[in-house]
Amino acid sequence: MNSRERVFTTLDGKIPDRVPVLAQVGDHAGIIDGLTFDVMYKDARRAADAHLHALNRYKYDSVAIQVEPSCPVVEACGGTIFYHPGKYPWITKNPILKEEDIDKFVMPDFAKAPGSKVMVEGTRILALSTDVPVAAYVTGPFTFSMQLFPYDNFIKSVRNKEFIHALIKKSTEVVNAYAQSLKEAGASLLVICEHDLQMFSPATMTEFFLPYLMQTLSYQYNILHMCGKVESHLEVNGDVLANMDKLQMVSLGHHTDMLKFKKKYAGKLGFAGNLDHIVFLPGASAEEVETKCGEIISAAKEGGQYMLSPGCEITADVPPENVEAMVRAAEKYGRYI
Repeated sequence: MNSRERVFTTLDGKIPDRVPVLAQVGDHAGIIDGLTFDVMYKDARRAADAHLHALNRYKYDSVAIQVEPSCPVVEACGGTIFYHPGKYPWITKNPILKEEDIDKFVMPDFAKAPGSKVMVEGTRILALSTDVPVAAYVTGPFTFSMQLFPYDNFIKSVRNKEFIHALIKKSTEVVNAYAQSLKEAGASLLVICEHDLQMFSPATMTEFFLPYLMQTLSYQYNILHMCGKVESHLEVNGDVLANMDKLQMVSLGHHTDMLKFKKKYAGKLGFAGNLDHIVFLPGASAEEVETKCGEIISAAKEGGQYMLSPGCEITADVPPENVEAMVRAAEKYGRYI
C-alpha cells in the first residue's frame, strides 16, 4: 500500500499493510531545513518545500503545511500576532475584546487574508507535489473561541452561557470557513485540535463542545485531537464521540489510557497517539524511541483503527533521528501483512 491507501484504509476501519504514522510535524520541518520560525508563517513556498523535504527524509504517512496554525487565522480575523524568528508566534491582541464586539465580527476570506493565505497556498503546493494525504489542521471551536476572545475574559464571562454559546458558534463558523479553504486547496484529511478542553470539566465538554464538534466534521475523513489529561472527558463523553457520524478517530497524548478506550470502542472509533512528545521524544535516544514506539504499536495495533502519533506536534527540539526511529518502528512492529 502507499501512504494514501494506508491512512484511508485505517480510517475506514479496515486493516492496512502496516500501522500508519501520523507524525504531526510542524515547525520542526523548517528548523531542520535551516529556516527561522517566522518564515514558516510568511512564505508559503519555502514552508511547503521544508515540509516536502521532511516528508522525503522521514517518509511518514501524512503531511500538513503546519500543525494547528491558529495564529494566522486569528490574524486574518482581525487579531494581532507577533512572529518571532526564534519562537512559535503568539497573539498580542484578540479579534473580539468585549462581549458586545461579537455582533461586529466580519468573516474574512481566508484564501486572501494575509494571516492565512500562506497556510492555504502552502496546502495547495503540498497537494500538487505529493501523493500522501495532505491534512488540514484547525483549532477546534471550543479552543478557538478563546483565541477570538481573550482567555481571561472568557473565564470572567463563563457564567453568561448565552454569550459563551454565541462566541463558540461564531468560532465554529470561523473554523468551518478556514477548513473549507484548506479543502479547496487540496487537503483531504481534517484534524480538529482541542487543546483547552483539558482545563475544563467533562460537563463543559458536553455542553459547550460536542454540539459544535458535530458541525465541524466537514471532510470525508475527520480526526479529533485532544491534548493532555482527558481520560475523565472520554469516560463521560466517549459514547457520543463513538456514535458521531464522520468522526473516525481520536488522537491522544500519553496521559490518557488510550488502550482502554480503543478496546471499548473497537469497530466504532479509532485512536492515534500515546507517544510522549513533551519529555520523551525530544530527550530519548533513537534506540529508546524505536523500542517505546514498538511497545505502543504492539499493544494498540490489534484490529486496526490505530495510527502511531506523538501526543501533539513534533517540536523543533526533537532530534531528526528520533523521528526516523518512529517510522522505523512502524515498519518493524506495525506490519499486518
